Amino acid sequence: MTFPEILRSEPDLSGSLQPFQERLAETVSWVGRRAAEGSLGEALRSPLLAPPPASPWPETLRAVAEKRVAQLGRSWRRTLDPLGGGRLMVYFPTPPHSRGGARAISDGFFDDRDTPPWDTWVAYVEETSRSYLVAWVPPFAFAQASAGIGAAGRSLAWLDKANVRLSEKVRL
Repeated sequence: MTFPEILRSEPDLSGSLQPFQERLAETVSWVGRRAAEGSLGEALRSPLLAPPPASPWPETLRAVAEKRVAQLGRSWRRTLDPLGGGRLMVYFPTPPHSRGGARAISDGFFDDRDTPPWDTWVAYVEETSRSYLVAWVPPFAFAQASAGIGAAGRSLAWLDKANVRLSEKVRL
């Protein structure tokens, strides 16, 4: 299975969706262990997974994912539901952004540039016409994420509404 519209991705989706499914399972397991204390932004931006500064998106996402797997160790388990009751969203990192509007309305789930918290990052995809980050939104963050998506305009969308090639391929 190849995706000619996808030029590059992290994880590599050139052969199949299995790397995406594995990364999603790891993300669901990790976020499921996080206590939602304080703001969502604090709870889902674990210092242990903090991304390296000033790196390209694919390398940044890979670093966060590698830290997450190392922290999970071998004892983590998949949920029966691949989405763990959550939902996938996309973030388009190129402006325009909401200039903090999404952050304010989402209890800090999004940052000032509309970026979702790094604990939730699943994949980064470069298509012929645009690039985007895919993040998993846990059920306890639906209301805040929905509000932020509404405030952000074109920088955020639910994956199934985003009109990106990956949404046609991912059927969970």
